[in-house]
Amino acid sequence: MKWDFINDLQRIYGYMDHLEEQTIQRDYPMIWERIHATSCAQMGRMLAEMRSVDTEQAALACALHDIGRWVSGRQYDHAPKGEEPVRRFLVEGNVTEETREQIVQAVINHSKKDQIGTALEEIVKDADILDCYWHGEEISKEYHIARLQQALKDLGINPLKEG
Repeated sequence: MKWDFINDLQRIYGYMDHLEEQTIQRDYPMIWERIHATSCAQMGRMLAEMRSVDTEQAALACALHDIGRWVSGRQYDHAPKGEEPVRRFLVEGNVTEETREQIVQAVINHSKKDQIGTALEEIVKDADILDCYWHGEEISKEYHIARLQQALKDLGINPLKEG
């Protein structure tokens, strides 16, 4: 068992429970945030294994990538708004300063799906787009479709047909 990550996920769920008590308008319900964080983490672990990247770091980055939306309740500009909350969360965890910075950058940059980033950032972007797609979210931006098609192809899955 990956107990460190399971303990991190328990901390994430506790943090989400605390945020859910706030009476703010949300673009996505907290149940979606829990499901998305968990399934993105597992997808990130798989992608990291395929790409020879640290699987635990990828799982944690993927689980935390939408922390800015959890806090603000809003999709708009949520990636950069995640910087301070993810820093606070990671300070309490068992990660090195280098790992913390890499995860923070992955959170900040995960919405820049039309740009190429670090290996960890790319895993977070791909896990996010795959998870949204597999949960039925419409993927409509051209560069999101291109990323999704490439991620599916990398997994050996026939990519979407264009149009």
